[in-house]
Amino acid sequence: MKKFLLTILSLSLLIGTNALVLLAQTTQAKDANGLLYKITGKNLKTASYIFGTIHVICPNDMISVDKLQTYLAQTDRLIMEIDMDNVDEMKAMSRAAFMPDGKTIKDFLTPEQYAKVDELIKNSLGVSVEKVKNFKPMMLQVAISTNPKVLGCSTPASYESSLLKAAAAYQKTVEGLESVDFQLEVLNKTPLEKQAKDLYEMAVNPQKSIDEFKKLLEIYKTQNTENLYQYMNSQMKNNKEFKTNLLDNRNAVWVPKIEKAINEKSSFIAVGGGHLGGKKGLIKSLRSKGYKVEAVKL
Repeated sequence: MKKFLLTILSLSLLIGTNALVLLAQTTQAKDANGLLYKITGKNLKTASYIFGTIHVICPNDMISVDKLQTYLAQTDRLIMEIDMDNVDEMKAMSRAAFMPDGKTIKDFLTPEQYAKVDELIKNSLGVSVEKVKNFKPMMLQVAISTNPKVLGCSTPASYESSLLKAAAAYQKTVEGLESVDFQLEVLNKTPLEKQAKDLYEMAVNPQKSIDEFKKLLEIYKTQNTENLYQYMNSQMKNNKEFKTNLLDNRNAVWVPKIEKAINEKSSFIAVGGGHLGGKKGLIKSLRSKGYKVEAVKL
């Protein structure tokens, strides 16, 4: 159980909260369907690809990894949000799931609220809150929303892990667009007090968050970016500042890095699906730079 929690909580750093696993922007009809995009034009010598992931998913719900490998094999390297082939970064990711300075969830909740959260965690993760009280509340929210009972499989998977294995098999180098520390700066902008409050509210009505994640997963499986945007935009209307920090601001940092990378050598870029869409999303940003970005049917 501890190993499972650390895995899920570490992956949580890649998504912040379950409400931000994916976002997309209304686009023209021809661009609405697609999670994989081919990048050409603007004097690029070879094509690159960008793929929108969901970080926790059942193996049977995944887009065929064999299909993705076909496109990865055509490129020279794999680029992800974080270099998950870097041992130090992975250690930092696991450490980042914990609250600082010895703080615990108990420091931010009343005894009654703490008891309610305990009930939620026992029902969802099979352990008492005492066992996980040092974890950041935001991470626990994601673990609860994406636990095996919710997903419907005993062993959840991730595109990142599958792509890492494929990259190793093809002897591709792996790089990251940012560090774990950089991601933490974004997530830490949500105070622990607010995170704990959100966790308690989830405990009051756990089915709401579970249903939202299941709905999001179903939309993701349709590969329809317009529907993803419409759904997630409604979920994020009261948290625009966090959305801006987590998506728009990071996209602005990534775009020049991606430009540099694809001009150096062909790259397969895999990032959370939420970064693809929107006026400030990666697809529109790359097009505005003069690149041809076309959806690839999977």
